[in-house]
Amino acid sequence: GDTCPDNSLITPEGLRLIDFEAACYQSVFLTAAYCRMPFSSCWCVFALPAGMAAEIEQAYREEVVGVYPALAEDEVWQAGMRQATAVWTVDATVRLLPRVMEDGPLHPTRRPAPTRRQVLRHRWETASGLEEYPALAETMRSLLREVAGTWEVAPLPPYPAFANRGR
Repeated sequence: GDTCPDNSLITPEGLRLIDFEAACYQSVFLTAAYCRMPFSSCWCVFALPAGMAAEIEQAYREEVVGVYPALAEDEVWQAGMRQATAVWTVDATVRLLPRVMEDGPLHPTRRPAPTRRQVLRHRWETASGLEEYPALAETMRSLLREVAGTWEVAPLPPYPAFANRGR
């Protein structure tokens, strides 16, 4: 339910999820979209390097196709991912919008941490292209113009671990 980086531990056997506070049965697309967004309900959401989210998504998809063969169909997969992106965007908007009058970091003490405005603008930009859901896409574009249009906030920064990648 919350497979973001700070809820995992690197061990000699590989990554191990260590935080189950939001564990539940849910659509495989909600978990898969967690990387595409990235990390939809997490405080430590930063931009991933180009192509990394797609690699993570593909690795996850290859695992779940063994259990759900229909997910091998690109049309099925992409439709589910667009729907999950819409769900996570609405979730973030409901959680964060009431608290953006005074922008601040998503985490009260850990740094670096993106601000609520950075995350919301990133989510809205992502969802503004979901033309399969025209009302949602237009609402996101409206929020970008009418709400985020006055925010003087930097784009979502890269994950600190990858900040110097390519240098």
